[in-house]
Amino acid sequence: MTLDVTTALRSPGESFPFRHEEVLSPQEVLGEEIRFDEPVVLEGTYTMVDDALLLRGTLYAKAHASCAKCLEPVVHPIAVGIDESLLRTQSAMPEDGAEAWDEQFSFSGSKVEMNPLALTLTMLALPIRFLCGKGCQGMPEGAAGDDEQDSQKDLPQAHPFSALQQLLTKDQEV
Repeated sequence: MTLDVTTALRSPGESFPFRHEEVLSPQEVLGEEIRFDEPVVLEGTYTMVDDALLLRGTLYAKAHASCAKCLEPVVHPIAVGIDESLLRTQSAMPEDGAEAWDEQFSFSGSKVEMNPLALTLTMLALPIRFLCGKGCQGMPEGAAGDDEQDSQKDLPQAHPFSALQQLLTKDQEV
């Protein structure tokens, strides 16, 4: 969806409040699916200064994923500050020097596409791994993953450094 900034273009230097909701599609991060079942909300003010649109405010979202230890569902609330400048260009993406624009949000006309900004800010605010709680003990004994770990203990040659073990003598072993 887009944010109409016509009023800021007509009154440069003046701040205007906004509230925008953006629906994000599920994202795959390191093989895990992260869903955003509710729209991401961006609210704050926007101001046009020269050829830049300044957005200041807060982004609110709820990420739904699985606990890294026990695989239970986890809802992770996100509240992150927005302090971004979007460059107003004559075209959506210039042909020459397009690589220089990769890290700069830009817009053309009087409408700003908010999905790339919302997705970028939301993904950057996610934790490295999701946990259902600080005291999560992981999967209970007898769960599917335990048999695989036990079978690997019986196979020392499967270890990537097992060949180095042969180089040590009994005196050098710790």
